Amino acid sequence: MHERPPSERLQRQALAQIAESKRMVLAVRHALAQRQPATVLITSAAPHEGKSLLGASLASAAVSMGEERILVMDLNWYRPALHQFFGRDLLHTSDEIATRPLADVIDSGGEGEPDRLLAPTDHDQVAGSALNGPAVARRLITSARELYDTIFIDTASVFPTNRMMMDPVMLASMVDGVMMVIQSRSTARQQAKRAYKTIELSGANIIGAVLNHSESLGRA
Repeated sequence: MHERPPSERLQRQALAQIAESKRMVLAVRHALAQRQPATVLITSAAPHEGKSLLGASLASAAVSMGEERILVMDLNWYRPALHQFFGRDLLHTSDEIATRPLADVIDSGGEGEPDRLLAPTDHDQVAGSALNGPAVARRLITSARELYDTIFIDTASVFPTNRMMMDPVMLASMVDGVMMVIQSRSTARQQAKRAYKTIELSGANIIGAVLNHSESLGRA
């Protein structure tokens, strides 16, 4: 049996990932009963489990499926990463994001891309301040509901608990649904269960979990 060339394998893998992302978008729509506007928060038990990648993938997939008003927000100001997946520089200061109309601080997507709210340029200086608290998050999410049909929100992990960032447990109470990312063969089962319970006890609507780096991209 001839082994497929690397380029063909990568292409097939990319197509499979796109198809899986679209399937997850459909699962999210179903879980939220086609609600619009819909806000979906993405978190995990521990850092580096693929939250930003999932948020970027779902938002991009939603646009490719014909949805026009899609926004993906980076509210993990302690460790922002979303801008890297779109090859974008950070554009606005924390004061601008906290006080200006949302439309003025959005990074507009090109053809086939979602709009983005990226972390502030001075994110390393505002962690833990009033500009990184629930009032700012609530204003941004409320404003996003007025402008977009679906909003995916990239946040920090549940653990380790660190009040120097926008707490995902606090944010979970502001959204319609929560998705959890679990890194296959990395995150301890007990830690994942503890994070799930912590989010659940906040009264949030957990709509699914995605197993990252498994044979399949995940199950939403």
